[in-house]
This record gives sequence, C-alpha cells and structure tokens, in this order.
Amino acid sequence: MFTAQFSEFSYGYALTDNIFHSGLPCTPHAPVFPSLYAEGMAGGGYDVRIPLHPMPLFLQFKIPQVMRRASTNMPNGFSTPYLRMHCRTKRPNQHRLLRQLEVGGNVVYYTTPDFWITPDLDSHFWHQRVQFESWYIRPSDIGPLNAQAHHIAYEQGNPSGWVCSDPRRLEGRYDAEHFGSVIDRAVKEARRQEATEFFQGVASQIRELTLRDFGLVPEFDLERALPERPIRKGDVEPPAQAAVVPVATRRAGREAAYLAQVRLSCTLIVTGRDS
Repeated sequence: MFTAQFSEFSYGYALTDNIFHSGLPCTPHAPVFPSLYAEGMAGGGYDVRIPLHPMPLFLQFKIPQVMRRASTNMPNGFSTPYLRMHCRTKRPNQHRLLRQLEVGGNVVYYTTPDFWITPDLDSHFWHQRVQFESWYIRPSDIGPLNAQAHHIAYEQGNPSGWVCSDPRRLEGRYDAEHFGSVIDRAVKEARRQEATEFFQGVASQIRELTLRDFGLVPEFDLERALPERPIRKGDVEPPAQAAVVPVATRRAGREAAYLAQVRLSCTLIVTGRDS
C-alpha cells in the first residue's frame, strides 16, 4: 500500500486550473474562484464578475491510497491495484460537516483522481483532462459514518465504487459528465443575489455550521481597504471594458473562500447565470 505520487495541493491545482480554462461537460457556465481573485493574483480582481444568479460549489480534494495486494477487504470483482479515498470522521468530523453543508442546499463534492502517478497527472494537466479523469462523490451518496475508519474503494476505469468498512456498493454515477449536469441543474435553480450579500451568506453559513467544532470567528470588516499587491513582471493591464470588482465584494469573497478552506478544507468555486 502506498499513496499517490503527487500531493493533494498538486492535484487540486491541476483540477481547478483545467476547470477554469476548459470548463466542465454538460454545463456552459464559467467558474469563478474567489480564493484567486480575492488575493489579487494575475488575471483577478478586475476581470472577474460574479453572475447575477450565483451558485456556490464546494470541492474537497482527496488523494487516494494505492492498494497493490489483494485482501479480504478488497471489493468483489476488483483486481489490484485499486484505490482508496479515505473519509475523515475524527473531530473535527469533516464528513459530517460536509453532509450538513450539502443538506443546507449547497453543491458539495469529494473529488479524487482516477490515477496515481505523476506522469499521468502531467499528461492530463497539459491536455486539459484532469476534470475528466476524476471521481466526484457527494457526501450524501456516502451517507452517515461513525467515528471508525472509512474509505471509498474504486478501481481505475471501473465506474463502480464501494463504501467500506462495512462494504456496500455506491449507487449512481461519479463521472465528470454527471457532475457537470448536476451543476447545470443547480445553476438553473439559482436565485438572483447581489455579489457581496451572496458571499456574506456563504461565510455566515460556514461560521454557523462549524461553530461547535471550531468556535467563533470574527466577521471581516468589509470597509477596510485591501493591501495593494506590488506590480510584478508579467502582469497584464486590465482591459478598458473590464468591470472593477468592488472592494467590499473582494473582501467578502476572501472571507468565504478562507472559511471554506480553513474550516471545511474545501475550495469554493462560484458559477451561475446572468438571465
């Protein structure tokens, strides 16, 4: 047994980059990454606009263990090597928090690669394929878990997964096309919201959800000026027609992205529609 050759950070970066530049199947809606534009990174802060009908998407990146030997715990029909995505149920119980976040009306997914060696990550990244070579699993598909060790077992190229330690088959689809179609349906149902209020609502929901496990966190002062980022070599001037994102919106986006990452270990993505 060993872990994938690349880190959770490397996988998460490659996946979000490919989603940002190539999109997702079955949905025409462009994603926005508040954690990027709120920090003033190149390409952010002036040319990113929150849709009129925004929809939050929470992704929890998981790196699998690679099982090279057969055992009594190997699901029926599997062969080696196969993969295990572990669910965190110790306090703070991440799986419980993600299930509650989903129950609150949010689109929440674990995402884990269907590969484990660095050359495959490199190849999929450069060909904009990481999002197609991944599994997307809702916490509700897994269901409630006790405090024991639990994992999702899956096999490269096999659409069937298993919830273990008490083995049961995962029912449903976990591919990129189905993932994109779920997002598309959620976007069509999204209500119109002002951008700052939208981010404040996301942040408030996370604070309330995680209060028992993490305690209080002060709200961000939206009126406080953001520090100026120094101009760097290679920076591109904003296009003349680009709308400037208000400072209050940027700060609210920073807070929501921060809380999603620190308290839920999730990356917050925003998509939506303008009609």
